[in-house]
Amino acid sequence: MRLIRIFSVVIFLSGTICAGDIYIELRGNYFSPSEKAFQDIYGGGMRYAGELTFGIWKNLQLWIEGNYFSKDGELTFTKEETSLQIIPIGSGIKYTFPAGIFSIYAGAGINYYLYKESNILGEVSKGGLGFVGKIGVMVTVIKGLFFDLYGEYSHCKITPDDFTINIGGMAAGIGLGYKF
Repeated sequence: MRLIRIFSVVIFLSGTICAGDIYIELRGNYFSPSEKAFQDIYGGGMRYAGELTFGIWKNLQLWIEGNYFSKDGELTFTKEETSLQIIPIGSGIKYTFPAGIFSIYAGAGINYYLYKESNILGEVSKGGLGFVGKIGVMVTVIKGLFFDLYGEYSHCKITPDDFTINIGGMAAGIGLGYKF
């Protein structure tokens, strides 16, 4: 809630958002979890996302993003089937460095992570706050249309049962978007 208030104040103080400073993007990336136990059971895999970005002041932007990761695996000891879903939803601020058809950016934000795991032992659903940092380069193809090559690191510790795990990790991917 505090983050939403901060972003609201920044937008209010910076004036109105210009129509030319709105970006919409669809993304796909390869997600590799940080936690070894998590890697052993599920490994990495494809994650899909959508992002909406608003210019708020000069080269400063506010982004809002949702991701979806789903994977099946097998439990370490019993080899029973298990399935996992992680859905991070959040926002942050990034700064862009325009250079012709390229725009290099770096940013940081806060996500709320929805976690759901189902297997023979039962079903666990949890949620928790974490953070994300990202870097990338957007390449303008034609007026308005761009590709986005990016990498990010996320971190979120949750306690699904009697243990704590980090459900974040590294991701690298590509996006296709349009700037209005």
